[in-house]
Amino acid sequence: MGILQKLGLARRKTHFNPSSLSRYWRAENGGDRYLTLYDEARRATGSTDNFLKQCRFFALMQMVDHVLAKGIAGDVAECGCWRGHSSRMIATRLTEKGWQGRFFIFDSFEGGLSDLTTQDRVGAGDKGARTEARQKAHFASRRDDVAAALATFPFVSLHEGWIPQVFDTVDLGERRFAFVHVDVDLYEPTRDSLAFFHPRLAEGAVVVVDDYGSSGFPGAQTAVDEFRAEHPPKLFLEGQVGGAILVY
Repeated sequence: MGILQKLGLARRKTHFNPSSLSRYWRAENGGDRYLTLYDEARRATGSTDNFLKQCRFFALMQMVDHVLAKGIAGDVAECGCWRGHSSRMIATRLTEKGWQGRFFIFDSFEGGLSDLTTQDRVGAGDKGARTEARQKAHFASRRDDVAAALATFPFVSLHEGWIPQVFDTVDLGERRFAFVHVDVDLYEPTRDSLAFFHPRLAEGAVVVVDDYGSSGFPGAQTAVDEFRAEHPPKLFLEGQVGGAILVY
């Protein structure tokens, strides 16, 4: 018997009841702030939805709340925003907490995904040329659409271009960052995002990498593992449903 069968997940034959988790029970019995925020941002940006994404974003927002509660001084950055789902959630929470600072978002937008490297073509990441081309186009988005979805947040700025070249388009001066969200799927942009922001992190800053542990994007995990071997964080946590948290 395979591990998925043992877990009751093979062929989607799962009896998991979302209401067994308190946030889903609350959503059905008066409302849950996280799920309301998630759904509002999803609708505003026309973004995709699935249970695993809900779980990863739950961890993401917990870390945003952690940085705010600790009063860690610094700005916020996001590398890869696609349609702006997580961007809007983060910006909304920052506004709710009266946060003062800037939120820098870097993305290729209509460029979609960058080119895959050998580190990305491992295991399930080796999809073939046609699938790679479709995937690259799938993750394209319109900058104007994302800007419209974030128009009510004056502290947000969008920077269009490929990583790492796009980093040169904004003068960060001596700015430090309290929170960085990296969601760029592939090895090179993940590696380059971590390398760029690491020396700019404030004490106690948090980095969340969305694609860590994804079988379809193995290069992201390789990049993170290489980076943390060279720059060990104070805390590293891999999520059960993907994603990783690094606290510096």
